[in-house]
Amino acid sequence: MVYNTFMENAIATKAIFRDKKRRVWELDFLRGIAVIAMCFDHLMFDFYAIQFWFSNWFKVDNAVIRELSALAEAYWYSTFRFYAHFIFVFLFLFLVGTSCAFSRDNVRRGSALAVVSLAFTGVTLGLIPMGLMEQGVIFGILHCITLSILCAAAVDTASKRIRPLNVYLPLLLGVAICAVGIGRRFWLVYDYYDEVFDAAHLLDYILGGISYGDDWFGLFPNVGAVLIGMYFGKAAYQTRSSLIPRLGGKWSKPVGFVGRHALLFYLGHQVILTGAVTLLCLCLGYRF
Repeated sequence: MVYNTFMENAIATKAIFRDKKRRVWELDFLRGIAVIAMCFDHLMFDFYAIQFWFSNWFKVDNAVIRELSALAEAYWYSTFRFYAHFIFVFLFLFLVGTSCAFSRDNVRRGSALAVVSLAFTGVTLGLIPMGLMEQGVIFGILHCITLSILCAAAVDTASKRIRPLNVYLPLLLGVAICAVGIGRRFWLVYDYYDEVFDAAHLLDYILGGISYGDDWFGLFPNVGAVLIGMYFGKAAYQTRSSLIPRLGGKWSKPVGFVGRHALLFYLGHQVILTGAVTLLCLCLGYRF
C-alpha cells in the first residue's frame, strides 16, 4: 500500500485549551513524537518505493540513493517497524482519547473532522487517474478517529449521570475491545485486503474486517485505544493541568508545535516528503 500509515490524525490536534499558557505540554509533546514517527515511516517508504518510480533506475544507479533505498526497504519489512508501527498508532489514538476527556463537545469535534475526512477521501480518489494513488483512502486514520471520537461521545453521554461509571466505563470497554482484537490477531487483516473496491464490503472496511485503500484503519480494535485514553484523561487530568509542569520548557516546544498542529502535518507531510524525494532524484538524473 502506498499510504500504509500508522498514524496519524485528527481533531485531537486542536488545542485542548485555547489559552496556550494553560496547555498540557506533555500531551502535545507525545502527540508530536507520534507524528514525527509517522513522517519518518512515510519517508522510509518513499525511499524504498523510488526504485519502482523511475524507468532509468538501474541506468543511473546513484550509489547513495541505491543505499538509501536498500536501507529503507530493510526497515520497511523489519520486525522493528512492525512493532513500532502499532506502538505509535496506539500512542496517537490513546492521546486522541485523552483529548476527548478535555472536550466539552466531542460530537461537534467528531462532526467537524468528518467533513475533513470526506473531503480527504474525495481528493485521494481524484488522484487515482493521475497515478498518484492506487486505490484512494476510503476509511483511513482520519475516518477511524472521527468515528472513535463519536463513539467516545456516546459512551460519555450514556454514563455521565454516574461519576464512577463515567470514568471507568471507557476503560472497561477499551480493554475489552483491544483484548478481542489481539485475540483475533487483528494485524493479519492487513494481509487480506480487497484489490478492488467492493461496495458490499464497505461495512467491513469501516469495522475492520477487511482492509482496503492506500491508508486503512478499521474502527476495531483502534477505538479501544481511544476509549482507554479517554479514561486516562478523566482519571489523571481532573484539574485539566499538566502533571509535570516543571519539566516542560523551551526544549519541548519544537516537538510540541508539531503535536499542536498534527492534523496539518498529517494532511501535508506526504506531499512535501514525496515531492522532496522526487525532486532530489530528478536532480540526480532519474526520469519517470
